[in-house]
Amino acid sequence: MGRNLILLITGLLVITLVSAGNAAMTTLPQVQLPLAPPAKEAPFDDDEFFDRANTTIYKICTGESLPAGKMNNAVHDSVAGTYYTLIRMNVSQEQYPRAEEIVSFLSYTLTLMEKYQDYESEQNKFSPVNIGITPYEDLVPWYDAAAGAWKEISGKYPGARMYGMPSEIGPRSWIIGEIP
Repeated sequence: MGRNLILLITGLLVITLVSAGNAAMTTLPQVQLPLAPPAKEAPFDDDEFFDRANTTIYKICTGESLPAGKMNNAVHDSVAGTYYTLIRMNVSQEQYPRAEEIVSFLSYTLTLMEKYQDYESEQNKFSPVNIGITPYEDLVPWYDAAAGAWKEISGKYPGARMYGMPSEIGPRSWIIGEIP
């Protein structure tokens, strides 16, 4: 009886430690669309790839808050246009790892911008009830993923500084009987 109890307690302890270890491990969110496989033959689009990527990265990495939301649709469209163009380019095998890191950074940034637009839209609804479909906290993993990717590529961008998290929007005040 005593041995079975010890085995049971040991088993429960192992399960608890394994599940706690898995809970502590965080994975990066998935990129929207991955970069096309590395090109095996010329012509390569490496120069055009990095020119486009660099222009966009320097545009958004100013050290200020990420320009996101409905007032910044032009920035969103620019990042989206760059991202969807880059993922279809023929990148050489030598430049592929760096290109993949850049695409990941832009994907996380683009998703953050899109999720912020959803959040902003919900926050600006004139309603006495916060249904919380897109809470601000849901944006943090995307920002953290972009920051992780930024650490990998930042050395190639002298003078650029990672953008800050877009600001949180306070709840709208609503008075009973008030017409929006």
